[in-house]
Amino acid sequence: MSSLRPPSLIGQEGRSLSSAPANLHLRLVYHLVALCLSHTRQVMETSIPLHHGSYHDGNSSAENYGEKLFRFTFDEGRQEPRFLIFRGLQLMNVFKLQNDLAKMKHHIMTAKAATPEQTQTLTQVLHNYTNAIRDYEYLTRLTPITGSQARRGRFDLERVFGDDEYQFIDEPTAYRRFDDPSLLPSDGLRDALKRHLPRSVAYTKHDIRNRTDEYFSGEPPEQVSPFVDKLARFLVAFLGGAMLVVPMVMMRLPEVTVVKSLVTVSISVLLFAGALSVFFRASNTETMVATATYAAVLVVFVGVSG
Repeated sequence: MSSLRPPSLIGQEGRSLSSAPANLHLRLVYHLVALCLSHTRQVMETSIPLHHGSYHDGNSSAENYGEKLFRFTFDEGRQEPRFLIFRGLQLMNVFKLQNDLAKMKHHIMTAKAATPEQTQTLTQVLHNYTNAIRDYEYLTRLTPITGSQARRGRFDLERVFGDDEYQFIDEPTAYRRFDDPSLLPSDGLRDALKRHLPRSVAYTKHDIRNRTDEYFSGEPPEQVSPFVDKLARFLVAFLGGAMLVVPMVMMRLPEVTVVKSLVTVSISVLLFAGALSVFFRASNTETMVATATYAAVLVVFVGVSG
């Protein structure tokens, strides 16, 4: 009886002995699965190289600089080109060439002679200096692009070529474009109408599309709309006739006096000359000729009526 074990102990030992092979089998399966996953990951990393700064899947691939440049040039559908004039870099180039010429002048004047190499270099530097000044003058004469249109141009460049190696931020008037001959010309009268007329008639469709922020903020448009141009022409024709008719009526009614006629002519001539020079941006010669002609017409009327 002393050699027999309690039933509880016999059951526990039996369960422990029977579960040992099962636990060992599970450990082996786990290690095999882990080895398979590790091997699969290594194969994928070696067979599909990842490029720096790009994400790869089944539908996208790395886009190099040439592809970006081609897409920006041909696939964006821009109506007109925009240019960065790089004013600071242009001036830096001019000043650098200017300093080179000053240094060369010092060497030549000190030696009181110039070697063939110096004369050849002098010719090239003088040519580059003249071209740099001419290029800067030409670029600054292009039409400025300001406001939201300039910001949109910068964002467009950053969207395609956005990188730490590029800097498209510059002064507000750095973006330029060619003059558009199809745009209506502007003057002082048209500028005043653009500032005071409602936006619905002052803005063109092209201006609304390019200057959306300015349109909703109430700023005056950049271009002259057909309505503003026609209204300006009507006002010029109306005022031109009124500048002749009104003084004549004032001098004639209710009675004709020399003093009243002279005062009327003097005030009319001054108003005509001021309006011509301020609202129509006439040159000095044009203002003098038009004012003299207008004064002659009124003086003739004074002589006839007197």
